[in-house]
Amino acid sequence: MILVAGLLSTVPVVAQEAPALWRDPEAGCIYFKLGNTLSLRHQRDGWPDCPDAQRAVASSGSPAPQAEPVTRDDVRDVTRAIEGLSRRLDDIRREYERRGRY
Repeated sequence: MILVAGLLSTVPVVAQEAPALWRDPEAGCIYFKLGNTLSLRHQRDGWPDCPDAQRAVASSGSPAPQAEPVTRDDVRDVTRAIEGLSRRLDDIRREYERRGRY
């Protein structure tokens, strides 16, 4: 019984399709293809895996663009927004309880 349960638990892992690579014939960019979904592949340096991006790196010599660092103000703003959403959800939950629908 344990052996059968162990084998059945691995079925979803085995059934997953491995992503294939697809190259856009016009732009030359490489995409991961999983089912009907395409996702742009990126190089290790962060640039998209496209010939134009490679030429831009060679001509400029600059690395991939980096995002600006997160500041304390950013964290504070996100924290306040989450707290505000939490208060709104509490209000909605209380309203549903008051109406007897929760």
